[in-house]
Amino acid sequence: MPYPLFDPKLWKALGVALRRAPKDSTARRNLLRLVFWLLIIAACVGDYIYMFHGFFTEYGFGQLVLVLIPGASVWLIIIFALVKQSRDQRKFELENPAVSPELKQALFREACLLATLLERLASESYLEKEIPPEIVVITRRVLLDRLTSLGMRDHLEPWILDLLLAPDGHWTAEQKNRAIPAHECFAAFKWVLGLGGLRDLTEIPKYNLSDLRSLVEITKLESLPVLASWDVRPARDGANLFFQRCWAELVARRVIDSAPEQDVEKALTIRAEIQDAGYTGDYLIGARTVVELDTQLLFIIARRAYNRWQFLSIMVDILSFEVPVKQIRAFLADYFTPAQDLALSTAEDSK
Repeated sequence: MPYPLFDPKLWKALGVALRRAPKDSTARRNLLRLVFWLLIIAACVGDYIYMFHGFFTEYGFGQLVLVLIPGASVWLIIIFALVKQSRDQRKFELENPAVSPELKQALFREACLLATLLERLASESYLEKEIPPEIVVITRRVLLDRLTSLGMRDHLEPWILDLLLAPDGHWTAEQKNRAIPAHECFAAFKWVLGLGGLRDLTEIPKYNLSDLRSLVEITKLESLPVLASWDVRPARDGANLFFQRCWAELVARRVIDSAPEQDVEKALTIRAEIQDAGYTGDYLIGARTVVELDTQLLFIIARRAYNRWQFLSIMVDILSFEVPVKQIRAFLADYFTPAQDLALSTAEDSK
């Protein structure tokens, strides 16, 4: 069957094997296997083309169409059944949503708040450059007006108000650096709301300012295909596994000062077992395994996985009604508030 030719995973595996082949015997073996199966598929496709060409030459186009009609009818029936099943599934989900309209609205409002904070972060980063005198910065006022229109401005925590009410260009370098990783939380949040896919942790992240702005323009909240808790759990667990693998490698490199010696020995054992399995037994970032990454990049990747794991853990708890939606703000405070200010704010809120 020719359909595997259109599977992106096949071509990705082939590309990785090609790039690793010069220095990796396992990659060379896998490359030979992949090429062999591609030749088999190509032979099958060529055989069908040759057969149809001979039939067309012998009997003409009309007879060829008659021969193809039964097969085409079968495919049309299959496509019709799949479309009907998909439509019925969407109808069932609309009539019996796993997430209530109230929870959808609450989650959407928190996502808008996060988008607003990240948009202010983007503005603060832009203001590090020299601004022409004819340009008037209006980000602060626009974002505050947005929260007012959403009915959220009067119910913001002190640390959020401090960030949003600060004059444009007055965020400190520490505040901006702490807030940057929250982009991964927004990417995961957008996926939970059903507004896009979740990029694999082995791929380069793509954070777009347009995603932040497009979110707040949504008006039909009841139609949001918010994922249920059981749909979010696999991504949460996958992020946890990926983070644990990166963390084990960092421990094995002895760059985690707090790691006891027994953990280092365990991490070295895990690394040896993975290396024995070849590159297909480890996570691949591009064409490199976790072991082959430089330490600085490994720290960045591990941090991203940790952020996703922690955020999706909160989302699973919220979607399972184990914690309230306001727990999102408590979680995000770590990204936007220095530790001492957060502790002070928490103490004031408890009074």
